[in-house]
Amino acid sequence: NRMVQALRAETSGVLPAAPPPPVDSLPALAVDGGGRTRYVRRDDVQFVEARGDYVRLHTLGGTHEVRMPMARLEQYWEPSGFVRVHRGFLVALRAVRELRSDSVGGVLAHTGAGDVPVSRRHARELRERLLRAAQRGELGR
Repeated sequence: NRMVQALRAETSGVLPAAPPPPVDSLPALAVDGGGRTRYVRRDDVQFVEARGDYVRLHTLGGTHEVRMPMARLEQYWEPSGFVRVHRGFLVALRAVRELRSDSVGGVLAHTGAGDVPVSRRHARELRERLLRAAQRGELGR
């Protein structure tokens, strides 16, 4: 009886969770526009902004849009130091120069490509991760 239950559970159609993406997933993204394709390196991206079905990659050289859901990009880039700081933003820890308070008591992560809003929900975790990264010498490179 137990064997039959175990077999039923095993064949119930419940699939195991997909393995996490490897650390070096998507080291660059192809950006199409104006009849050209450019390649944006993950290491050049300071932060990512959700724009519907697209993400906008913010680099020191400008912005680039790629058709990809934010959640998928987060899955690929989180192991490489990108952190969700707001419903619509990911930031590269290495790109954060400082945290600032805005005029209404919120927090902004200051990067070379601009300021990124940090939700209250994510502020404490971001501060802790920045401190750990600084202690390991991973910031300001």
